Amino acid sequence: MSRSAPERDRPDADPRSTAALIGAATRDASAHLAALLRLARIEVRGNLRALATLVLLFGGALLLVVVALVLLLIALREALAVLIGSEVLASLIVALPFLAAAAILTWSGVRRMRPGAERA
Repeated sequence: MSRSAPERDRPDADPRSTAALIGAATRDASAHLAALLRLARIEVRGNLRALATLVLLFGGALLLVVVALVLLLIALREALAVLIGSEVLASLIVALPFLAAAAILTWSGVRRMRPGAERA
């Protein structure tokens, strides 16, 4: 005698034991997790490659900007030296704003390092 259709659709109609069902579920979950980890690894590698490319591009651009600024400051010093007739004075005039900015940043940093200093 065969089982009727509604009887086969019942959840408890599976002929496998509970241990076999748990084992199958564990194997399926393990396979799913392994596939998920493989996908995550591939995505992370792709993201790291893209990030490394961006770092190289921006690093190169930053290097070129710094070189351009140094050359601009040298040209400014030379132009001032021609105008005022003293290379020493021209160098001091060009370097003074940078020395002032460095002093202000140093003073601010030292002030923040003191115990009990307010953190802004």
